[in-house]
Amino acid sequence: MESNAYIELVRHMYAHPRLYGFFDRDEISEALSQFRARIHSILERAEKESRTRDAYLLSSMRFVAKSVHRQNFSFILSENAYMYSQFSEEFAMEAPAELSLEEQIDRGDAVAPLPMSLSPRTIVSRLSPERKRLLFLIIKCAWEVDEELLKKCCGALGLQEQYLFWLIERAKRRSESSMAQITELNTRLHELWIRLRVLELRLESSLLESERDVILSSIKRCRQRYFRLLERRKHRKSIISNECVSQILEIPKGSVDSGLYYLKKNIEAARTLAEYRKLG
Repeated sequence: MESNAYIELVRHMYAHPRLYGFFDRDEISEALSQFRARIHSILERAEKESRTRDAYLLSSMRFVAKSVHRQNFSFILSENAYMYSQFSEEFAMEAPAELSLEEQIDRGDAVAPLPMSLSPRTIVSRLSPERKRLLFLIIKCAWEVDEELLKKCCGALGLQEQYLFWLIERAKRRSESSMAQITELNTRLHELWIRLRVLELRLESSLLESERDVILSSIKRCRQRYFRLLERRKHRKSIISNECVSQILEIPKGSVDSGLYYLKKNIEAARTLAEYRKLG
């Protein structure tokens, strides 16, 4: 349970983010998540500064905001270094397009691939609602996208293949540990399934009653482990979370949540593409 002082500080920070050195409310959420212990210690020290409490809180939280900015800058720097290491120089130095995707569609022009030099947030802002939702789904299913599907997605979204490839690779890099866990789980399931088949064959060929009892006991334990692992896999969350998608595209998590929700809702309603486009 958070203290009243902490709740009051958080409420005031969300009401006036720039006063505390934050650019937006997303940075405040990030600070509360990553520097919670530091903020609590700041509040404890502020209680001892009765005369200058508000000024102390203001200056201290601005230092927290600077820590968030430095951390984000370092992360973006490393991501950009990885991105440009994948592309040729002409792609990296490409000039921005004169028309947005929607302007090209309104004029009846062929949809040209969006330039490599734009940030993910800018790319998303230039896409129509149905294409935004498709992009969310593609990144969400990054581990399932192969080369052929990548080309089809680029054609549907109007993105350059290398740019979409970079977004997918970023999603994979952030979810490598989760993918390793699900891979290990699947491997154990396959091993147990093979062991069950072997034990069943041994049971069929066994003649001794004592040996059959031992094999039956082994089959029972093996099946129990197999169904426990199946149940664990059934309740596993998605490898790539909506929060991860929002961080990669530099947009609020709520936009990803609502986009995927409406995409699923419209698919379940079996809407045609023409009907789906009217929803935007």
